[in-house]
Amino acid sequence: MRKLITLIALMGLMASLSFAADDAATRRRSAKAFDELDADEARPAKRPAYEKQAPARQAPAPRQQSIAMGNQALPTIIVVPAQKAKGMSDLQAFQSNPNNRMAIEAINGYLTQRQYEVKSLAGEETLGEVVQMQQDIAETEEDLSYLASLALSADIYIKFSASIEGGIVLIELSAYEAATARLLGSQTSQAAANGQSKGAIAQAVFDAAHRAMPGLEKKIKGYWEVDRKNGVQYKVIMKLQGDFDEQRVEDIQDDVNMLAKKAFKRVNTNVQTAKTIDMTVFADMDKFADSQEVYSYIRRGLKGSVTVRKINITKKLILIELK
Repeated sequence: MRKLITLIALMGLMASLSFAADDAATRRRSAKAFDELDADEARPAKRPAYEKQAPARQAPAPRQQSIAMGNQALPTIIVVPAQKAKGMSDLQAFQSNPNNRMAIEAINGYLTQRQYEVKSLAGEETLGEVVQMQQDIAETEEDLSYLASLALSADIYIKFSASIEGGIVLIELSAYEAATARLLGSQTSQAAANGQSKGAIAQAVFDAAHRAMPGLEKKIKGYWEVDRKNGVQYKVIMKLQGDFDEQRVEDIQDDVNMLAKKAFKRVNTNVQTAKTIDMTVFADMDKFADSQEVYSYIRRGLKGSVTVRKINITKKLILIELK
């Protein structure tokens, strides 16, 4: 009897082990199947042939769209050093100081990456002539950076100054509206020089300038978006050439002022003398596409009163002679 009980127990144990083995095998097969399913889901599905062409039909990036909007989408900018020796031009300051070069390189690089049109002081052969021409007409000692931005057809100019103390380079950037020299905003930043060598200091100047640009760009864009609604700004300078008596000069000034106020959103008279009329006009973009159209309007309007001759026209500056 005892042998019979033992035999039955052994048979039960073997059956249990067989079921366990089968169950383990089943679990292994199931786990393998789930693993394969997970792997299939993780792999990217094959796209139909037409879907492979989708990237080419994607909408352009926002910055590209702004370029397509035309030259008015973003301002044209020039960068000039603020600190220079007395009698030294912006171009000479740029060429003579390696730190100035690094700052301008950093700022220009930042701007060009964001699709701004950037004007350069280097290689502009006519810059001195146009600046001197305006100084001769207006007979004023104005900021050469301001005049350079007008002469080179910039909408905005950025001045920078840099100083170093205790191995820390501090840079200050200030943006101005070209036609009025109005301050739009300033931004400062700093960077530690990795040593005392000229190269280390120059690199710190580059880094500090680049870090300051995002904050300054926000201020520039804030001006650009709001101010453009008030009209595109042009600086108009007229030189009275000839023997005009006092009464005739006043008549010409009145004619010019009335003509300007009829067509432009706003007119600011900067200087008005017996020989010079210097004003800033704010033109509606829908009526005046560029500075040439502003000049043509003035020329037609004064026809029969005086002879109007164009001396020089840039994007933001109109120089005229009245006879």
